[in-house]
Amino acid sequence: MNTSLSDRMFKFVEIPAVVGLLAMMVHTVANALCRTVFDEPIGGTLERVQYWYMPLIVLLGFVIAMQRGEHVWADMFFSRFPDASKRYVASSASVICAVVCLLTAIYSFGHAQHNRNIELTAGLTDIAAWPLTYLVPLAFGVFGVQYLLLASHQLRNNAIDDSESTVAVEPESDTITEKEKAR
Repeated sequence: MNTSLSDRMFKFVEIPAVVGLLAMMVHTVANALCRTVFDEPIGGTLERVQYWYMPLIVLLGFVIAMQRGEHVWADMFFSRFPDASKRYVASSASVICAVVCLLTAIYSFGHAQHNRNIELTAGLTDIAAWPLTYLVPLAFGVFGVQYLLLASHQLRNNAIDDSESTVAVEPESDTITEKEKAR
């Protein structure tokens, strides 16, 4: 198996996401069982899911999906551009996305610092919520860098709309194929 260094490094991102997902499932099921069988829920389940598990899963999921190239690309406008300009349009869009992600990272870092200073807790519980607020600037910072790398790749890719590309492809034609006619 020939995997790149970045793919191997992103295994370290996938592990906490998977562990967080499994922990959330076990915690939620245990809470439901305790509530049903013993008529006493596990304290702080909602807060742990809301402030710990979900941000961990979602934010790391963004980064993992981008690394794997599994984001949804809406190319209904992209396919209308002339072939000569597609790589510039795609890379410009990626740079805009990178700027938005990096600005979000900068903005959210200030909020994470504030949350740490006030020792933000989850709702009315004593469960600390501030540590995971640092995941927002970290995830969006990595996401922004990933978009910059994608923009660089898009500028170097002359055949941007072939099926091997990491960006939008030409939509399938609207004509009916022989296989579809046979149905």
